[in-house]
Amino acid sequence: MDWQFPYVSTNRTDFAFDFGLAITPEQAQAMLPVAEMISNPPPWLAEWGRQVGADLADGMREVPGFIAFAREGESVFHTYTVTAPDPFVAPYNAFLMKRTPKPPPESPRAWRKDEYPG
Repeated sequence: MDWQFPYVSTNRTDFAFDFGLAITPEQAQAMLPVAEMISNPPPWLAEWGRQVGADLADGMREVPGFIAFAREGESVFHTYTVTAPDPFVAPYNAFLMKRTPKPPPESPRAWRKDEYPG
C-alpha cells in the first residue's frame, strides 16, 4: 500500500493487556456474554469475522478503541483512552476514515490494512 507514516505494532507484546484492551482466552470464557457471542454469534458479528478474517475466539478478546500519548522530551504521557461502546469511538473512526488515501465504500465494512482497496 506504500503508506508513509510512522507505524508501531503492539503484536506479541503485553500493551493491549496493560491498557485493558484485550483479555486472555481464559478471561473470555469466564465472561458469559463474551463466551456466548463466541459460541453462538449473531449474524452481524459472524459477518464482521468474515470481513476482517478474524476467528471470533480471538477477535472478541480485543476491544476497539483509540489511545493517545504525548511525548515531552524523554517522558511519555498517556493522555486518554476511548473504547467501544463509548459513543466517541464511531465518530473517531469516521474522522480517521476521511483521512485514508481512498474514500470509504458505499457499503461500510471493516478493512484490514493488507486488503484496503488499491
